[in-house]
Amino acid sequence: MRVLIVTGRLAEDSARRYTTGLDVDVDVRVLPVSVAAFITPEAAAESLTSVKGYDLILLPGTIRGDVTPVEEATGTPTYKGPSYTYELPLILPFLDRVELSKTESASKLLRGVKESLALKEIKEVDESWREVLREEGGFIIGGEGREVAVGSAFPMRVIAEIVNAPTLELDQIMKRAQYFKSEGADIIDIGMLANDPKPDMVGEIIDAVRSSVGLPVSIDTLDPSEIEVAVSAGVDLVLSVDAGNMEEVASYVRDVPVVVLPSNMREGVLPRGAEERFAAMFNNMLQAHELGIMRVIADLILEPALKPGLLESLKAYQLFRQADENTPVLFGLGNATELIDVDSTGVNGLLTALAAEVGADLLFIPEHSPKARGSVRETVTASRMMFLAGRKDTLPKDLGLDLLILKEKRWVEWPYDRSVEDATEVVSAKPDDDLEWDTAGWFRIEVDREEEAIVAIHYVAVGEPNLVVKGKDAREVYQTILRRGLVGKYDHAAYLGKELMKAELALKLGRSYLQDDPLF
Repeated sequence: MRVLIVTGRLAEDSARRYTTGLDVDVDVRVLPVSVAAFITPEAAAESLTSVKGYDLILLPGTIRGDVTPVEEATGTPTYKGPSYTYELPLILPFLDRVELSKTESASKLLRGVKESLALKEIKEVDESWREVLREEGGFIIGGEGREVAVGSAFPMRVIAEIVNAPTLELDQIMKRAQYFKSEGADIIDIGMLANDPKPDMVGEIIDAVRSSVGLPVSIDTLDPSEIEVAVSAGVDLVLSVDAGNMEEVASYVRDVPVVVLPSNMREGVLPRGAEERFAAMFNNMLQAHELGIMRVIADLILEPALKPGLLESLKAYQLFRQADENTPVLFGLGNATELIDVDSTGVNGLLTALAAEVGADLLFIPEHSPKARGSVRETVTASRMMFLAGRKDTLPKDLGLDLLILKEKRWVEWPYDRSVEDATEVVSAKPDDDLEWDTAGWFRIEVDREEEAIVAIHYVAVGEPNLVVKGKDAREVYQTILRRGLVGKYDHAAYLGKELMKAELALKLGRSYLQDDPLF
C-alpha cells in the first residue's frame, strides 16, 4: 500500500521522522500552512488535485470537517489520520485492519486498535479451548458451564483469593467474588482461617460464591474437615495438600484437582534451600500418587523477598520444571506482592514474567492490603502479555496490552518555548486566601467506590444537601453543575475543576481521595 501523509510546515520534520523505517510505502506532502490543524478540506483538495499513484491519503486528524472533498478531487480514498505525528507508526501498520473515518481523528480509533487485536487473539484461543486441549494438551478445572481450560497453550489462569472468607458476611463474599470476576479472574478462591477451622461455614460460602459468579471455585485450607466439606459441596479445586494432611484427605480428593505443597505444615516443615524443596516436592507428589491422588498441581511456594528470600524459591520452581515438563504448576504471587512496599503493578508484572519463565499454569493472587488493590487485574493483564509474547516469540512489549499506569512509553508534550516571555509580561503565580463565599452554594466532593463514580454533593447552607451530582468523569460532573447554575464565582468554578479532576484520578489510580488533601 502506498500512502500519502499530508501535514503543515511545523510538523514536517516529525512526520518524516515517524514514518521512516516502517514497512509501509509512505510519502509526506507539506501544504503551505504552518499548523496542520489550520488545513481545510477544501484547501487540501485544491492543493492535491494533481496527486496520483497513491492507495490512500491521510490528512491530519485535527482538521475540521469532512475530508470527502479531497477524495473527490484526487480520486484516491482519503481519511483523517491521527491527531499527532508520533501516532503515525502506531496506526500505519494496521491500515488494512482499521476502519478509518472521514470526519473523526484516527487517534480515537487508535486507542483501542492494538488492544482489540490482542484481546481478539486471546478470545479465539479461549473460545476454541476444546480443540486446543485435544491438540496441545492440558486439563479442565470446573464443572459443566464453568470450565476453565488450563495448560501451556492458554494464558496462565488467575486464581483470586477472598482472604479470610469466614470473617465476612455472605453478601460481602458475593460482592468480592463479583469484583474479582469483573477484574478478569478465572477462578475464585475461598481463603479460610489458619489454625481456626470453620467446616460448618464452608458449604454456604461455596454456594454464595457459585450463585454470584459462573466461575470455578477453589478452597484454600490445609484442614481436613474443611476440605472434606468443600469436596462434598462440589468445590472445583483444593488448595492444599502436603505431607501433614495427605493421608487424611486422600479418600475424598481423588476426583478433584489438588494443589500439593513441598511441606509438612502440621509439623512446621518447609525446606528453605531450592534443592531440598524440589526433593520434598517430588516426595510429596509420589506419596499423593500412591494414595490415589492423581490430579496433582505442584506449588513450590514463592517466598517474600529477602526474608526468607525470593531467589531460592524461584530456583526451586526452575528445578522442578526442568525435571517435570508435564505436571501443572501453581505460582503464588501474594507472598511477594503483599510483603514489599513497592507499587503492585510492576511487582505483579515482573513476577508474572518469571512465572512464565518457569512454566507456570496457574497464578494465585489475593488483594489483601490497600497497597495491593488492583492486583487481580494487573496479574490478568500480565498473564495475557506473557501469553502473547510467547506466541509471537518476542519480548513482552508493544503487544497491545501493557501495565503502564503512571509512566509512558513515549514522551509527547510540546517543549516550552521560553522566548514567548521576551515579548510579554511574566506574572509569578500566588495563592489568594481571602476568598468570598459563593452565594450559589458549596460542594462536598467524594467518590462512590461501588459505582466507580465521582460524587458532588451541593449545599446552599449548613444542613442537609439539596442535590447530588454523580458521574464517571470530572468533565460531565462540572458541566452538569454549570448547567444547573450551582456555581456563581470564577474562583469557585476553578476550585471545583481541580477537586473533581483529583477525584477522577483517584478512581483511575486506585488511590484514596479526601477533598482539599493532595492526591500524592
